[in-house]
Amino acid sequence: MAKPTTYKGSLVAIYLESTLTPGTYIKPCGLNNHTFSFTKNAQEIAIPDCDDPELPQWLERDVESLDFSGSGEGVLAAESINDWWDAFNSTDAINARLYVGALTDTVNGYYWEGMIHVTGFEVTGQVGQRATVSISVVSTGELVLVPIGS
Repeated sequence: MAKPTTYKGSLVAIYLESTLTPGTYIKPCGLNNHTFSFTKNAQEIAIPDCDDPELPQWLERDVESLDFSGSGEGVLAAESINDWWDAFNSTDAINARLYVGALTDTVNGYYWEGMIHVTGFEVTGQVGQRATVSISVVSTGELVLVPIGS
């Protein structure tokens, strides 16, 4: 049996478009954990059996909307505070890429690209430990899956 091609966890990451160089994406330093969550919201309706309305009704579902949310956690890197704060503090959506795979992996690498809002920026400090950060993001509009090699 052939083994599957897998990805290292460090190759799952959120990249933000640079405010200094539009069209260039940066990976803010410090996050050790990224989570991407895609959801499909469906509206359901019970469909009766026309010949026997007493039978249990099967539910049918129609897709109403698609959604993305993501999060990241890690150490608070001084080099990234401005990047996350600027993204959070913006009332406008920002361009982002959500990578799975190395930026140079033209065979198995992918990214989703679209507009996001940084909806959460949480900094935690505890005596005797390094400061940590948690961020949360949501999409606004469609995200497009792009093979890195295209």
